[in-house]
Amino acid sequence: MRLLWRRTWLIGITLIVLPLIGCSKTITSDVTRFHNLPAPDAESIEVVSMDPNLQNSLEFGQYAELVGRHLGRFGYSPPNNTSSTYIARIGYGIQTASGIIDNGPRSSVAIGASSGGHHSGVGVGLSFPIGNNEPRQEYIRILSMEIIQRSDGVKLYEGQVTSRGQEGLPIMMPFLVDAMFQDFPGESGTSNRIKTTPE
Repeated sequence: MRLLWRRTWLIGITLIVLPLIGCSKTITSDVTRFHNLPAPDAESIEVVSMDPNLQNSLEFGQYAELVGRHLGRFGYSPPNNTSSTYIARIGYGIQTASGIIDNGPRSSVAIGASSGGHHSGVGVGLSFPIGNNEPRQEYIRILSMEIIQRSDGVKLYEGQVTSRGQEGLPIMMPFLVDAMFQDFPGESGTSNRIKTTPE
């Protein structure tokens, strides 16, 4: 009887935790694009910040690497210490949403588990709210990108991604970049709702 109860408890906990883990891996973003971008033909492209003051920041460097990696998948190449054919200018920001979430009564319940395999013996603690009436703030995360032809300054691409949720920009940036490059460059003059799950 004790073994049966324990199995039932473990199944119940799994059914609760797995949806929570799954939800944390996928977000929905709104993507708007306008462009007159030719099909890529191994042109070189340099990723720069829209705000020159952020160009040398570690945060921008991390985001620029993400964008550059995606551009490479679509056939563009890094400048390699030469003047690039194109310039990709990116801007990003976060702002509070107009409202805050109130998920109703909650209380905090902690679940402890031990993983197997080569991580055997490592304790993992998961906690999630079930009661308590504390509201939580929502944010709007924004990523913008422009692609400009260096020789004459002609703008060939404009794109913007927005998403809404409680997580900050550093955590969400891989999702925003993935959304920007879904079906890149996309149909010009359209706005789409896209779900992304970065690797």
